[in-house]
Amino acid sequence: MLKALPAWEVTGFYDDGKCTDEQIGGVRVLGAMKELLASTEEIHVVIAIGNPKIKMQLAEKLSASPHIHFPVLIHPLALIQDTTSVKIGSGTVITAGVILTADIVIGKHVLVNLNCTVGHDVLINDYCSVMPGANIAGEVKIGKATLIGSGANVLNGINIGDQSRIGAGAVVTRNVDENSTVAGVPARRINSNS
Repeated sequence: MLKALPAWEVTGFYDDGKCTDEQIGGVRVLGAMKELLASTEEIHVVIAIGNPKIKMQLAEKLSASPHIHFPVLIHPLALIQDTTSVKIGSGTVITAGVILTADIVIGKHVLVNLNCTVGHDVLINDYCSVMPGANIAGEVKIGKATLIGSGANVLNGINIGDQSRIGAGAVVTRNVDENSTVAGVPARRINSNS
């Protein structure tokens, strides 16, 4: 995605599971988390992790550094229909094919993945991941660190609690309690994430 945003240059990435100076896809591994946190250079970081809980843990650790900044990245092929009424938090990534309508609040470190639609008057809280092809109707509230699976449909006026998981292809027709996993058509609770 960053290749489609000429204002940004990728200098490398940090990964605890890779060796420093290893090349992956032509991009150099700069080190592990401890090197990133020890850096005194001003740096812009994107947390490229879909798992909301892991993303939240990393963002909270990295936010302790005054040198680390989290840009908002919006792919040029995303469509924001009313830019004056859509608010997007730091560290959020909006990918290609996403359509955002009006009166939307998206928290920090949210991923809205390929070809998703988000209706009017929607709140997507911090650290959520909305996976490819998901559709969120109007007046929906999505709790913190929630995962909306690929191809899921969340119907109008639904509230989804914090740290919940919506299965791929699910159709959410009623509110979802926090720390719950729902799946199916219509979506039913299949377990608690506590």
